[in-house]
Amino acid sequence: MSGRAKPREDFHLTDRELETVALAAEGLKVNAIARRLKLSDGAVQSRLKFARAKCGSARTTALVHSAYASKQLPAPDAEPPVELSEEQLRVLRHLADGLTVIDMRPLVAWSEWRLRNIYGGDLLAALDATDRPAFAIKRAWAMGHLGHEQQTT
Repeated sequence: MSGRAKPREDFHLTDRELETVALAAEGLKVNAIARRLKLSDGAVQSRLKFARAKCGSARTTALVHSAYASKQLPAPDAEPPVELSEEQLRVLRHLADGLTVIDMRPLVAWSEWRLRNIYGGDLLAALDATDRPAFAIKRAWAMGHLGHEQQTT
């Protein structure tokens, strides 16, 4: 399954999967989720793997985005938006689709270094989600940068 797979809209997550996805959306890593839920790291990875398979994407960022878009996760509380450039918005939308920097490279006219800088530094810092891309998706939903009308095709 590729990170570039278009997430499905007609999928259903179990309560346990939703609980795990919600914690991933908070920016928690697998080991922190495992501690919180009193599970093994493998059990958390398995829940996320099955949820990603149901969603149709190999990336947790796309899973979080799809869980919000399908209203399986309640919309996060609204926050005042931060100003994002058009290139940051484009990278954010690609991130929500589950693309990695390598996946994005042929879709934009920037070097890999520039992509990594926008995605890894500027964008996540603007969304106050340094090194936590799933949390960046949640913050982008809260700020209105992502939503049903902003979904890419």
